[in-house]
Amino acid sequence: MLKKNNFDNLTKKEKLIFLAGVFEGEGSFGLWGKQTKNNMYLTINVNMIDRDIIERFLNFFKTGSIYTPKLVVNRKQQYAWKVTGKKAMEIMLQMAPYFGIRRKEKFEQCCQSYKQLPHLRKSYLIQLTKQSLTKTLPLN
Repeated sequence: MLKKNNFDNLTKKEKLIFLAGVFEGEGSFGLWGKQTKNNMYLTINVNMIDRDIIERFLNFFKTGSIYTPKLVVNRKQQYAWKVTGKKAMEIMLQMAPYFGIRRKEKFEQCCQSYKQLPHLRKSYLIQLTKQSLTKTLPLN
C-alpha cells in the first residue's frame, strides 16, 4: 500500500531544497532569443514524466506554465514547467544555494553573460544578480 505524500507537511525551506534537488537532476536553464535584436531572456525548464512533481514547481513558485511536450512513440508522456525572464532569475537565485558545484558555476556564467547584454545593463535583474550572486553562490 502506498503512503500519502508528505510534501505538504514540509517547511517552506525544505520544499525549496527538494525542488532545487529535482531541478538539479531534471531542470535546465539558459539565455534564449537573439542578441542582435536585444531580446535575450533567461528561461528555466523542468521536464519529466511525473506530473505531480511538475505541479509542485507551479504551486510553490506561483508562476510559470505547465505544458506537455510532443509525445514520442514508445515513450511515456512528459510534462514540463517553464518560466522566463525576471521570474526565472528570481527563482534561480532562490534555488542556487542548494545546487552542486557544477550547476552553480554554470549559473554564475549565465548571469555574467546576462549582465553583458546592452539592453539589460540598467535593469532590475542586473541589480538583483549583483547583490545576490556573492551571497548565494559560494563555490567552495
